[in-house]
Order: sequence, then structure tokens, then C-alpha cells
Amino acid sequence: MFSPQAFVSALIAGARRDATVVLLSIAYLLLAIIVLEMAPSTWIGYFFVSSVGLVSITVLFAAGVRGGYHVLVNRVDRPITAIIRDIRGVSFATATSYLPVGFAQVILISVFWPWKARLPAFSWDEALSDLDRTLHFGWLPWQWLQPVLGYWPVTFLLSMNYSIWFMVMWTFWMALAFSERPQRTQFLVTFALLWIFLGSVLATAFASAGPCFFGNLGLGGNPYAGLMSYLEAADQSAPIFALDVQGLLWKGYAGSGAEMGISAMPSLHNATALLMVLASRSFHPTIQWALKIHFVLIFLGSIHLGWHYAVDAYVSYAATLMIWFGIASRFLSRTLMPHAVLGAPEPLALVAEPPLHNQFSSREG
Repeated sequence: MFSPQAFVSALIAGARRDATVVLLSIAYLLLAIIVLEMAPSTWIGYFFVSSVGLVSITVLFAAGVRGGYHVLVNRVDRPITAIIRDIRGVSFATATSYLPVGFAQVILISVFWPWKARLPAFSWDEALSDLDRTLHFGWLPWQWLQPVLGYWPVTFLLSMNYSIWFMVMWTFWMALAFSERPQRTQFLVTFALLWIFLGSVLATAFASAGPCFFGNLGLGGNPYAGLMSYLEAADQSAPIFALDVQGLLWKGYAGSGAEMGISAMPSLHNATALLMVLASRSFHPTIQWALKIHFVLIFLGSIHLGWHYAVDAYVSYAATLMIWFGIASRFLSRTLMPHAVLGAPEPLALVAEPPLHNQFSSREG
């Protein structure tokens, strides 16, 4: 039976537990309003779209993961019925306790996208490309990798892995955000700071488009023309989805499509891929190794598919490690919600991510 008092208690407890992440998101919003001169009414529109999008994706991913678990592990004949039974096992107050962290994430996304779309003119591509050449002994990184990766099946694999980055990242976010794992708060604080500091602050300071757009910037000779020609040829053998996305991004930037923003330095793909490896210590070794492979493939794909200069990844790695070990490590995960108050014996993550308390989770700490 729903109790207003239990609901309010759970909401307050969740807000206290995730106060750091909530405050970071609010500070990010205020910074955007000042720096971007964005009207609050404009942000409300982004917030509404982000809310609908993230809630839809969360429900879809959670149902898919849980349903797949029931089919593959529990061997049930009716996965939908099993999912409904799982949902009924989580009290409304328990779900309410996770609303503050969900609210904070919606704020982060609703600020990140308009900020990315309003980055200054690209002025760092030549410098970053030259630095790449200097660091890699006179050759560009893609030239070093091409003899190994320059086969359409390999390119297709890297493109597929790059395409599922958001799905992997968001599923992992749900698995930690809707749980009581020991590194939960450290992960959430690092995650928020990556999107704020790397995705907006550094992206503004080092505005760059990336190798795939180098030829569109009017900088003279294009040292990535050979790479892009190869990718277009590989696309004739298997769909290289990166090319389609790059085309949409540039159309938006040029004013002939939806403006989604372009940013190379630093790389959030590489930063979050590393973060998932760092935060997966309490997961089953199989999941840890899968995330490590994903991390390596993201790095290779970011260069081979023309998205990033190698230094984009190097800066992202350095920043991620500094935030994870130097800042976020000070924030220990705390359980502020007694189960007796919440009216549920287990966290919401049991619905979002099955490995938490079963075969996929072998150890804590």
C-alpha cells in the first residue's frame, strides 16, 4: 500500500545520498545559462525532450536486458510475464529513491546537447593533427593502424562496436545508478564530471572537428583523405555506420539538418569506455573482460573511423584517471535508505540489470 510518508522519506534519502551528483548537474545548468546565455524557457524544451528520450531508452534497455536474462539463464517461456513479476517486486518507494539521480542525469544531458551545438569555430584541428604526427614518429596514427585494420570485416566490426557505445554505456550506468554497489557514487561523480569538464569545458577550449571533417575545414592539404577514401570503399562491402552519422552531423553543422554538434577534443567515447573498466570491479570477470575489449575497440575505432585524433583519447584517459582517483574517490557510496522504510528488500537494479545478485556478480569491493 502506498504511503505518502514513505514516499517523501525515500525521495529525501535518495536526494541526500546523491546530493553531489544533483548539485553538479544544477551547477552545470547555471553555468550554461551564464556562458551560453541560454534562456530558461529554451532549456525547459531540451529538458522535456531529454526526459522523454532517457525514460524511453531506460525502460527499453532494462526490459531487454532483464528479458534476455530470463530467456538465456532462467529458461522461462514467458519473459514478459517474468519482467512484470520483477517490477511488482520493487516498491514504489524504492523506485522513488532513485528519482534524484535520474533527475540529475536528465539535467546533464539536457545541458550537454545545446552546449555541444554552440561550440566555437573549429581552430585546433591542425595543431592536434601535427601533435599526433609528432608523437607517433612522423606518421599519423591511422597510417600506423591501416596495415592491420584496413580490411572491411575489421572496419565493420569496429564500426558496429562504436555504434553500440551508447547502449553499453547507458546499460552500465543503469546497473550502477540503480544499485547499492560499493563504487556507485564514485562512478556517478566521475561520470558527471566527464560530461561537464571534458564534454563542455575542454571541448570549448579546444574546439575541433576531427579527422573525418578535416577536409571540410578549408585547411589546405587533407592528410586524412586516404583514410576517408578507404572507409567509403569499405562501405561498399559492408555498412560502415560511422559514415552515415558523420554525414548527418556535418549537414546539421552546415545548416541543412538537425544541429547535433561536433566535437573531437577530448573524446567522451574513450573517456566513458575507460570509466566503465575502472568501475566494473564488482562485476563478474566475464563482464569485466567484455568491457576491456570494448574499451580497446573504441580506441581503435575512434582513430580508424576518423572520429578522433589519438591525442583526443590520451587527454581523455588522463582526465578520467585524475577524476576517478583524485576527486571522485573521496565520495564513498552510502546506503541511506533502510529497507524497512522503503518497503522493499532489494534495490531497483534487480530489474534494470540482472547480474547484481546472481551468477553475473561474483564479488564485491
